[in-house]
Amino acid sequence: MISVDSLSPVSFLIDFGLAQQYYNPTTYQHTLYNPHDKVISTLVFSAIMGQKGATQSCHDNLESFAYTIIYSAHRELPWSDCHNPKAVLAKKLGTPFNKLCQGLPDHFCDFLLYAQQLDFDKKPDYQLLHLILMRCLEIETNPPVDVPPSVHIPVGAEHIPVVSRWV
Repeated sequence: MISVDSLSPVSFLIDFGLAQQYYNPTTYQHTLYNPHDKVISTLVFSAIMGQKGATQSCHDNLESFAYTIIYSAHRELPWSDCHNPKAVLAKKLGTPFNKLCQGLPDHFCDFLLYAQQLDFDKKPDYQLLHLILMRCLEIETNPPVDVPPSVHIPVGAEHIPVVSRWV
């Protein structure tokens, strides 16, 4: 969707076709993790854990969102042409972050790394994620963005997928 109510049009990504609640609205208890849940996703944009059949949560949404941004920037993902779920998963696991995020601001790798390292039942630090995206925007547009200098982005420097807990 695109809003044209302002001087600069704003794009909104929405897709509730596969939406499900990750917490009980009565108890506010997080959905329990199940490593053998049903796969609910669009293959090319699915998060690694969700594609493996694990119960999905916020971290999966963030990872899928990152794939959507990369796809929007490059018009493809390294696994876009694959239709075999095992081949897609192998490419997702085998593609280093620096190759996946090539051509995007370096900080974007931090966004994807944060999403993949977020524990299943942890609430994302949306302020940190917003800061990462604002830093990316600053690099792309060059006007200064008001970012507090004391904020540290706590992610690894290698920018490679962390897959050890998924293997």
